[in-house]
Amino acid sequence: MYEDRLSHEGREKSPRVRPGHEVPGEDMGRIISLTDGVVAFALTLLVLGLTVPMFNTSGLSDAQVSGHLAYLLRGDWQTFFGYAFAFVMIAVWWTYHHRTFRYIERYDSVLMWLNMAFLLEIAVMPFVLEVYTDYSNAQVAIVLFAVMQAAAGLTINAVWRYAASGHRLVNPKLDPTEIRYFADWGLVTPAVFAISIGLSFVSVEVAQLSWFVAIVLRRWGQKYGPS
Repeated sequence: MYEDRLSHEGREKSPRVRPGHEVPGEDMGRIISLTDGVVAFALTLLVLGLTVPMFNTSGLSDAQVSGHLAYLLRGDWQTFFGYAFAFVMIAVWWTYHHRTFRYIERYDSVLMWLNMAFLLEIAVMPFVLEVYTDYSNAQVAIVLFAVMQAAAGLTINAVWRYAASGHRLVNPKLDPTEIRYFADWGLVTPAVFAISIGLSFVSVEVAQLSWFVAIVLRRWGQKYGPS
């Protein structure tokens, strides 16, 4: 992938800062561990939106129970789809965060608060999913889901842009061209979700289908980035 070609060579052991400015820290472990914990908890909470269908089985044969259960489960396909898609999107943001922080070598208070903003958006995803699965045909539910995905994408992109601007918190040997490419392609996914908000005024079905374009385009951008 494109991000994996960024080099780790030349790691800066002693960050240089201007007098009067905050000295960046180099121990990224707590930031990354907190992020992993919040993501893991959000992924776990997603499954709470899945409920076992309940019905009266009195007087029914095993075959009748099985048939009615299958019918009820088929009726919940939108719930299963919402769970799977939300799981995938959180996973997408986690992998984006993971790759981004592979090349961020130091931190300061701005970076920490940008990361906290990202975690806020991840932590609220289970609630957003519940709204979406309960009202999957309602435009406001589609818009809420799209807004949160776009916000998460823009926030993690802001983390990268802030850290990489002037090589502030990243390896000083990283190629500026590749830094810009990484930053620009990071806007693709939130842009698709933003466009889907407009599409929802025409058709909520089309808006939801457009979300898959974000995953395809992101993958394409990573695979065919500059050599």
